[in-house]
Amino acid sequence: MVACSTNETYLGEKRIEWDDFEEIELKGEVLSFSEEIMNPYHLIVRDSFLLTMNERTENICHVFNLNTKEKVCEQIMMGQGPNDMIHPFFIETEDSFMLYAPMTSSVFTYSWEEFVRGVKVNPTSKKKLSESGFFSELSMLEENLIVVSERPDAPCYVFGLKGDKVGTFGGYPVGPREYSDLEKVDAYKGILATNKKDRVAFCCTFTDLIDFYDAKGKLISRLHGPEHFYTSFIEFNNEMMMGSRPEGNYYRDAFYSPFGGEKYLYVLFNGKFVNRPGYDLLAQDILVFDWDGNPVCRYKLDMGVSKITIDESNRIIYGISNKPEYHIVEFKY
Repeated sequence: MVACSTNETYLGEKRIEWDDFEEIELKGEVLSFSEEIMNPYHLIVRDSFLLTMNERTENICHVFNLNTKEKVCEQIMMGQGPNDMIHPFFIETEDSFMLYAPMTSSVFTYSWEEFVRGVKVNPTSKKKLSESGFFSELSMLEENLIVVSERPDAPCYVFGLKGDKVGTFGGYPVGPREYSDLEKVDAYKGILATNKKDRVAFCCTFTDLIDFYDAKGKLISRLHGPEHFYTSFIEFNNEMMMGSRPEGNYYRDAFYSPFGGEKYLYVLFNGKFVNRPGYDLLAQDILVFDWDGNPVCRYKLDMGVSKITIDESNRIIYGISNKPEYHIVEFKY
């Protein structure tokens, strides 16, 4: 049973199909480093360095030289000290080097040269967001920071570089069924990416929907597809807690790990049913769009990955895989 219907639509949607994308096959190469890859959940490439964020390691951030394949150093102690972090994310920036620590809602800025040189570094600045509870990655938008809110008033919040909230951003889709606030936040859970200047893409996790906005929050394009499925969450109250849960036949992974380049958005597409045998996060399709929401191409990977980052200048995609063990895969495009 496939949970989709051509009679169900999102208000203002533009339907896209697989045939709208030029299909390009990419062959991956597993990279061998001087030390093993641990438990990465996030990665970034800058200059000739690959940085990974890892779970269950004493030092969270591991730095590798892509030219020599040597592990250069480890940074950021896992913990609750003043400069420690729990499950931080990289922030894609053009100039400074920044990390976001969701548990403390803090943004840390570092000297890039010192960070990758191997010296244990302290942040050059630390800013706390004026509101807390944002557990997704942060992205740059002009001179501000934008983050997924997971709150019913708006899907995204915008903060100044000093940590002050400067506004909300975007709007939740109007879909084939009406949701309560709890259901809406879970059903339209997603992750965003920007071109750092004047475009934002909000990519939904449980329905194949992507919203493209300009820097002022005006919707440019709402794309539905390429498989046109829907999400369905049902609110519950069992006297112990309130929440919402997905309806099984609609519980399907869509988009994740979007990367915002200068000209294009790159995003993994999964499409697997979460509650069926054999489910995993490894996706073998990267869909590419321009920043006006036009489909460009579909990269078909010969190895599944759960997270990507891209070196656009050298035209290389780096992905995380955990089958059979954690490793980094390189795709040249």
